[in-house]
Amino acid sequence: MKATGVVRRIDELGRIVIPKEIRRTLKIREGTPLEIYSGDSGELLLKKYSPITELAEIASDICKSIAVGTQKSVLISNMEKIIATSGTGSANFLDKNIDSVIEKLINARQSKIVNQQQTKSMLFFDTNIYTYGFCPIINSGDVYGGIFLFDTKGNIAETDLNTIKAFADFLATQIG
Repeated sequence: MKATGVVRRIDELGRIVIPKEIRRTLKIREGTPLEIYSGDSGELLLKKYSPITELAEIASDICKSIAVGTQKSVLISNMEKIIATSGTGSANFLDKNIDSVIEKLINARQSKIVNQQQTKSMLFFDTNIYTYGFCPIINSGDVYGGIFLFDTKGNIAETDLNTIKAFADFLATQIG
């Protein structure tokens, strides 16, 4: 942890204000769930909570199933980073942060096939990925991440998109 030099007081209702600069840097918005941890030495740690991250083991199994069934590479993300991968060349993406283009794609809440010529994405920077399929993971109106499907030849069909939609729906049901 690094000190910010900012000191805040707790108000009469037990609230504390997180400075705007820190919220902007950490992409914390109104409604962002935060998990609270306490340390043995009196530390208090706030961490962004992502229920999809708790499903990383299931997500990894899902990636393997999709990759075997479609013969394509698969990534599953939460709203911050890639949490599971399977398929050729996909391991390089594990734990990488998603960029603003991918974040907007997730927040648009629409399944689609994206042509790299239509939009440049840092997520696939320095790769020969030209086309990918995407489906958001949505539960009770909240979006938690997404599933990406790609191969180096760019052969993504509607049937592939339907496959990842089914798995995205399954993952959504696993979110408490």
